[in-house]
Amino acid sequence: MALNICYALLLISLTIIIFQDIKYRAIHITLPLVVLMLSIAVNYFDATLEFSDILYNVLFIIVNVGGLFIYFSVKEKRFFNPVDTMLGTGDILFFIAITPLFGLKAFILFFIIGLIFSLLTHLIINIFKKVETIPLAGYLAVFLGVNVVAKTVFKFNIPII
Repeated sequence: MALNICYALLLISLTIIIFQDIKYRAIHITLPLVVLMLSIAVNYFDATLEFSDILYNVLFIIVNVGGLFIYFSVKEKRFFNPVDTMLGTGDILFFIAITPLFGLKAFILFFIIGLIFSLLTHLIINIFKKVETIPLAGYLAVFLGVNVVAKTVFKFNIPII
């Protein structure tokens, strides 16, 4: 029962993130914190998740952001911070906030498929309305929300979540 309540509140939070990121290209700082608290609660109530996986998932995010920093610094031949120019702080905070929802392998799978989903979604939307920036946290919130609904409502076991 408590797990279902956590998932319902998580879906509400994801819906707000979708709306804010698509409309304003930014999300309020409290939203990733709410998602983090709900994700920790889901991790606590779901017997299939382990609290130690959070550390590995956060390290995976750090390696990816560090890789972006190194790649663009080498490319630009100077220290270059891609955060807030190519990747928003809200996007990184969203990734960190959802880390308790996954084991490491599932998180890597979610990360890759979620980025591909975001790219394809943006390309399709860009056909109808030209937009320069990608609301990554919003698209990933859609992807996560679909996975949560598939798991909780339809009892469809997706290996991602």
